Amino acid sequence: MMPSVLRSKVQLQEKVASQGALGQTVVWKPVQDLYARVIPLDVKTIADYMQLSTQVTHKVVLRGTVEVELGKHRFLYGSMVLTPQSSAKHYHGFTEVVCQSS
Repeated sequence: MMPSVLRSKVQLQEKVASQGALGQTVVWKPVQDLYARVIPLDVKTIADYMQLSTQVTHKVVLRGTVEVELGKHRFLYGSMVLTPQSSAKHYHGFTEVVCQSS
């Protein structure tokens, strides 16, 4: 993949939970801004993941090795929130994460 196609900016966010008088409060703290390629998935790929009981809508490709933990991180892409649905895959200097938009 050519680096020039990684031109969309996404923000990696981390979940921070705090306990207060009214219960637990969850906020999403920005970790870093990254250049990525956000790819809507085709119907065949979505169906393949549905067989694994996983709902996905997009694939996010990032340059380098980016550690993304399920349930702890998410991406903000414009006004779209992309929640990782499986572990990140690292290959040839890139990180690939399949996500569900919300």
